[in-house]
Amino acid sequence: MMNVILYLSDCFEDKKILNVQSVGGGCINETYIVTLNSREKFFIKVNDIQQKENFVQEKFSLEYLRNKSSLRVPGVLNLCESKDKAILVLEYIEKSTENEEFHFLLGKGLAELHKNTGEFFGWFHDNYIGSLKQYNRREREWTTFYVTQRLEPLVKQCFDQSMLSKQDIRGFERLYLELDNIFPKEPPALLHGDLWTGNRMNSIEGVVVFDPACYFGHREMDVAMLNLFGKPGDEFYEGYHAVYPLEENFRDRMDICNLYPLLVHAILFGYGYVYDIKSIIKKF
Repeated sequence: MMNVILYLSDCFEDKKILNVQSVGGGCINETYIVTLNSREKFFIKVNDIQQKENFVQEKFSLEYLRNKSSLRVPGVLNLCESKDKAILVLEYIEKSTENEEFHFLLGKGLAELHKNTGEFFGWFHDNYIGSLKQYNRREREWTTFYVTQRLEPLVKQCFDQSMLSKQDIRGFERLYLELDNIFPKEPPALLHGDLWTGNRMNSIEGVVVFDPACYFGHREMDVAMLNLFGKPGDEFYEGYHAVYPLEENFRDRMDICNLYPLLVHAILFGYGYVYDIKSIIKKF
C-alpha cells in the first residue's frame, strides 16, 4: 500500500493523503478511495502508463455525458502520470440502497440520454470497452455500423483464437443479411455503451452511471445490456416509456444487441461466453 500512496501523492501535490482504501470489483484497473487530511474523498483508477489512452477516452466520455440527462455522472478531477502509472481522479459519490424509485429514475434518465441524437452512428474517435479497442468509424446506417464496427472485428478475433468455427462465421454472415429487417429505423442515440448492472448505482443525489464506452448508436443496445447480467424491474420500463417509448417487440431484439458485449466478454474473460454466442447465432 505504501507504493500506492507514493504514486498517488504525485496527483495531489501538497495535499496530504490520510487513507487509501482498495475497492474490489474492477477487472481492468486498480481502484481506490482516497481520503485527504481535509476529509475530501476521491475515487481513483490506476493502470500502467501504456493504458493511459484508455483513461483519456474515459475522461472524454464522462465529460460528454454530463448534463445530457438527469443521470449523475462522476466529475473528472485529474488525469495524471506517476512513475510508470496512469491515474484517473474522479469525484467520489457515496452509494446508497436501490429501491423502486431508483429503477424508475434509471429508466427515465436513460431515455433522456437517448433523446440526445447525432448526425451519424459512431463517435468522434475510436475508444475502448474494457481494455478492448472500440471502433467508431461513422456510418449513416445503424446496421452497417453494427456489422463493420461492432461485430466483424470481434468475430474475427474470436475466430483467430479458435473460439468460433467456420460454421459460426456463416451464421453471423446470415445474420448480417437480416439486420435491416430486425432493427427498427431510429435516429442515432447517445449511448452509455457499457451499461451492465455494475456500471450504475443509486446515491442520495440520484442515479449514477459510470465507466462509459460512449458512441451514437441504436438505443436498444443500452437497454439490452442492462438485461445481460440481470434484469431491471418493471419500474425501469415505466420510467423509460414515460419519456421515450421503445419500439414494439424490443425484447425480441435483445439477444442480437447483446452479441456485441458477449463477444467482448469472450475475448477478455474466456470461452464461457462463447456458448451464449453460438446459441444466438444458431437461429440464423
